[in-house]
Amino acid sequence: MSRNSEASAGNAYKRLLQRIMLFLAVLVIARFVLEVTGTPAAVTRYLSSTAGLVLACIYLAAIAPLKRGMLKFSQLFLPALLLSAWTVGWVILATLVSGAFRLERSHFAGRADYGSWGHLGYHIFEHLVEIGVLFVVVLVLMALVHLLWRWPLTVGPGAILGAVVIIRYWLEAMGMPWSSTAAWSSTVGILIAGFYLGGVGPRLGLAGARQLLVPALVLGWTWRLWVFIATVVSALLPFYKTHFFDPSRGNVPVRLLGSLSGTVVEGFIAGLIVWGIAAWIASATREATD
Repeated sequence: MSRNSEASAGNAYKRLLQRIMLFLAVLVIARFVLEVTGTPAAVTRYLSSTAGLVLACIYLAAIAPLKRGMLKFSQLFLPALLLSAWTVGWVILATLVSGAFRLERSHFAGRADYGSWGHLGYHIFEHLVEIGVLFVVVLVLMALVHLLWRWPLTVGPGAILGAVVIIRYWLEAMGMPWSSTAAWSSTVGILIAGFYLGGVGPRLGLAGARQLLVPALVLGWTWRLWVFIATVVSALLPFYKTHFFDPSRGNVPVRLLGSLSGTVVEGFIAGLIVWGIAAWIASATREATD
């Protein structure tokens, strides 16, 4: 690659990163403004900077290699840290403003922060610690998407499946009825991924059923791994009620281990189903074009 093309790719990656940073800043500011202007918390709580950060980083990991920005695993560390610190930085700013001016409608600062700089400072320190936690979470999720680039056909559907699982988890955690959140079904998503694989695969050189097997299995395991991550988070954060895991039933470590074993088996079965759909679609479209 020439120097000009490398510079162009680098600029494209920087613009992508800047757009994501702008989105995260706007998300925090929008929630803050809506809260202080009296918008009910039942509405503003869906503007979660944490959920936005996770979804944005999955998007970045899926798109960045196209911009020649992140081709190696080691290149994930800096954007993961940068975006985590950037997001928490805006949250800290909103917390400071809320605490200093006693903005009671804002959730960013609590009543104990009003007039107590020591308590407000400790609250901000907790957010600083949060940067490290978010960095680890974001890095793991980005690494999963980055791994899919070994099989480029799986990147798009794999990232979308992750986004669907995360959105469903967050909507359930925010208290939306499960009858509504069921519309964000990743099970339906993995079946649709089979149609995508069979339709796009032959156009990328994967013409035979045998060539579609590995990508199909990768998607099956990727899907169940996303679900397992949501299961672990549900176990670690029991105050959020989701269908992924119910900590109140006890035996959490044993049940999580069983869920991990199920991830391997169920992912393999799902992969075979995706493979069957993909092979059928590939065969049908090939016959239609002959």
